[in-house]
Amino acid sequence: MTMTRVARTDLALVGGGAAFGCAGAWVELHYATRAVPWPPGAYLLTLAAAVPLLWHRRRPVPAAVACLACVGAYHWVGYQGLAPAVLAFLVCYALGAYQPRFGLAYGLAAAAFVWVVLALPPHRLPWYAVDVSMPAVTYAAAAAVGAVARRGRLEREARVREQATVAEERLARRLAEERLTIARELHDVLAHTIAVVAVQCNAALDSLSDDPAAARRALHLARDAAKQAMPELRATLGLLRGGGDTPDPRPQPTLAQLPDLAAQVRRSGLDVDLSVDPDLAQTPAVVQLTVYRIVQEALTNVQRHARARRADVAIRRAAHGLTAQIDDDGIGADGAPPGFGLTGMRERIETLNGTFRTGRGPRGGFLVRAELPWDTR
Repeated sequence: MTMTRVARTDLALVGGGAAFGCAGAWVELHYATRAVPWPPGAYLLTLAAAVPLLWHRRRPVPAAVACLACVGAYHWVGYQGLAPAVLAFLVCYALGAYQPRFGLAYGLAAAAFVWVVLALPPHRLPWYAVDVSMPAVTYAAAAAVGAVARRGRLEREARVREQATVAEERLARRLAEERLTIARELHDVLAHTIAVVAVQCNAALDSLSDDPAAARRALHLARDAAKQAMPELRATLGLLRGGGDTPDPRPQPTLAQLPDLAAQVRRSGLDVDLSVDPDLAQTPAVVQLTVYRIVQEALTNVQRHARARRADVAIRRAAHGLTAQIDDDGIGADGAPPGFGLTGMRERIETLNGTFRTGRGPRGGFLVRAELPWDTR
């Protein structure tokens, strides 16, 4: 199994501590002032105290207990000094840094244990002596440093989780907005095309017996409307599939396509008077697309609900943007029940920081009025 970076770091850390402890044991054995037990045992106990610390991150308490047991055994067996106690620095730090609960308390308890061991037989030392108390104080400091490090690590992890949550929420909102935009495009294209096809099919059915030529013309118009909608539908569905493999053969509709839209609606039997200020060609593309969709949806609603003979479409330059107004001579606001079309128009306009108003028009029909700024940020 490949050794991870953390495992290599732990091995180097514990190995360095073990080597330092063994060097201390050699010094203690070499300069011992009294008889000592079997000398190799000092090195074995030092190494035995180091091995459990390889798990000081994952199992800090068991690793600390095993290490301190070997440290205590080193003293109680009778070796002079306490060379393995150098490993207590890592023990106390690990308890403060990696023990989930009461880590600092465990680290202080470990420091107190080493302090007390030196005051116990067989080599009793005064507990208040500097060479006994100072190491214990530094062990306690190591535990405190570990606890501070743990708190900082937890705060960093909490910030990372919070940032990840915020990023996921932002991505979810962006995806929802994109799906809503695609849904609006599908609705606008399908609603208009289906309305035209329905009107022409009804006309074809009405004239099929008496005027086959008129029925044929109506069916041709229905076919042309369906063909006209296919590229836009293909491009929109390509977005749902992640972009698609085939580029969109047609650009997004602009104000320049409004005459074609008006002509198509006229062929369906509704007289459309279109008036567009000639100096709006440089309007931002997103504004032109929005205006086109508003006009398309409004004329579709007139065909489906208003029972009107005429609709007026006026696109005018305003002080800080443009206005789009569509009104008809149909049955008025009662003929246009609220639905996805009006909701979609309002959402489109509000997305661009514009205003949207509907109601009864000057000729008693239904009025749609949108005001869009040049700056849509």
